[in-house]
Amino acid sequence: MVRYLLQFQYLGTHFRGVPKVTPVERAAGYSGIEDALCEAFFRLRLAEPPNIHVSSRTDSGVHALCNTAHADLIYGEDREPYEPDSIVHTVNRSFLHMGRNDIRLMNCRPVPPTFNSRHQALGRTYLYRVVSGCYHSRLPIPEANRSWGVIERLDIEAMQEAAKHFLGTHDFTTFRNKTPETWTKDPVKTMKAVEIRRASCLLEEHDPFCRELEVLELIFKSRSFLYRQVRRMTGLLVAIGRGKLQPKDVVTLLAARKISAFPKNAPVAPAHGLYLCNVEYNEKDLVYD
Repeated sequence: MVRYLLQFQYLGTHFRGVPKVTPVERAAGYSGIEDALCEAFFRLRLAEPPNIHVSSRTDSGVHALCNTAHADLIYGEDREPYEPDSIVHTVNRSFLHMGRNDIRLMNCRPVPPTFNSRHQALGRTYLYRVVSGCYHSRLPIPEANRSWGVIERLDIEAMQEAAKHFLGTHDFTTFRNKTPETWTKDPVKTMKAVEIRRASCLLEEHDPFCRELEVLELIFKSRSFLYRQVRRMTGLLVAIGRGKLQPKDVVTLLAARKISAFPKNAPVAPAHGLYLCNVEYNEKDLVYD
């Protein structure tokens, strides 16, 4: 058995999130990221089905520029392990054979057999893209299902001022999801970065319908996040940019530590504007002898 670290990308639009779906969901045509990975790796003709454990569980509709997983591949006594490049090539051909053009294995490397891609992650970076100046239904095609369109022009300075209040260690109970299964998670998180910057529409130079639009990128960095925490933080920052709330309200909401305190005029940002950009590790933990 050889354990590998996998790095992969996907567009989450047609996935039911990361975990494997139930038989009922599969019968209805749904699949999760882990379903796709396991099916593609099965085509390597291993001695046993692969065990794949994804480090970061993105929600349905959320994208990833780099998510990670550790995978245990059992070759059998009479077979040599595949070279990493060969694994990447074969798995990506499998995705295409499966009709999946929305997921790619970008890199794979052998790691120690005790390595855990989830628990040994040092940090995660998320990006949220907001396009202001048009209704969501009129987003240019390159931005459709890849950003959140809002008709109002947003006050970026107010949003940047508000973002500073998130930095450091706080209790994010107000920004956690309401589902009971998430209540056992520690709400105290340390935000290493919360940045808001101007960006460009995809293919802006060539798309005449992008020229009057403004794109904002919201960057969030922490070791870990609560379920939907980034989308709730984004919704609040956009509400501040719309003038519905003030930057100082962030301090009040963090101090409240109540899910019910989250303002009703700050909707949770939709999934399709969110990207997992990176999962960081200590290089020493990845060294395979």
